[in-house]
Amino acid sequence: MISLLLTSAGLGLGAGINAYATLLVFGLVARWQPGIFHDELARFFASTPVLLVVVVLYLVEFAADKVPTVDHVWDVIHTLIRPVAGALVAWAAVSDRIPHGAVILASIIAGGAALGSHATKATVRAVSTMTTAGLGNPVLSLLEDGFAFINAAIAIFLPGLVIVTLVTIAVLFLLVHRRLRRVRS
Repeated sequence: MISLLLTSAGLGLGAGINAYATLLVFGLVARWQPGIFHDELARFFASTPVLLVVVVLYLVEFAADKVPTVDHVWDVIHTLIRPVAGALVAWAAVSDRIPHGAVILASIIAGGAALGSHATKATVRAVSTMTTAGLGNPVLSLLEDGFAFINAAIAIFLPGLVIVTLVTIAVLFLLVHRRLRRVRS
């Protein structure tokens, strides 16, 4: 059960950075390895129409996230979307394997992880914008995209490593938040 909670937290964490990359990896794994995820919601994410929509949304995010100012607007819009996506993908990943109460807990943990990683992303972007006039944001965006894809795979196949990711994100948030305070002073 611990590994399933870590999978949930990891998928939520990735959804907070890039919901569509995380949903894409989850949907493809659910499609190509149907024995891993049995839930109806997992089959929904694995369906061709949903995968096509997720690919299109990922491409829109990929473009929007590379343009200064547009990236911040996109992040504001996704402040609610990313935690919901994290909670939904967590539900789809574990609902057929653990008791219903634990599924709710896993979804709450994933939504919280998504909100936390989204806040970290937004804070890092704010510091980047202030220190590089937004020129560093496209580079950060590429790193975030790579992180979201790799993190989703880790959460699904190596959930024990999610702890390392959670600690890294928390430390990064604290360091960047401290740096942001200094820049504002």
